[in-house]
Amino acid sequence: MIASGSVLRHPTPGVLAQYLGLTIDSLPERYFDLVVVGRFMGPRPRPAEQNPPPEHGGRTGHKTWVQFRLRYVVLALLFVAFDMEMVFMFPWAVVYKQVGLVAFFDMFVFVAVLASASFFAWREGAFDWER
Repeated sequence: MIASGSVLRHPTPGVLAQYLGLTIDSLPERYFDLVVVGRFMGPRPRPAEQNPPPEHGGRTGHKTWVQFRLRYVVLALLFVAFDMEMVFMFPWAVVYKQVGLVAFFDMFVFVAVLASASFFAWREGAFDWER
């Protein structure tokens, strides 16, 4: 829109057609700039034997398969559960007086489910580091 004092005017269709024509005319030039010049001035790919993986900078001469214990995944899930507990408890504490007894029972059910999951994890040995 073109501002003229306090009145806003829409551009005429002829102006939009000129911009569209200019855009269409410049597409081959943009292609040439981005693709053709980029191929000549860009970096050359190296052969695979000279191209190490980016993780550590070199290829290994030994077996790289490493197993990890599943307990770490369980602990990560427990952390997420307790973290979500805090995400739920802070807004609950803000609106507790407004909502009243319904909010209390909602939090009671939430904490009961979380406590039962924690007791189950404890019984299964998720917190036992020696196992």
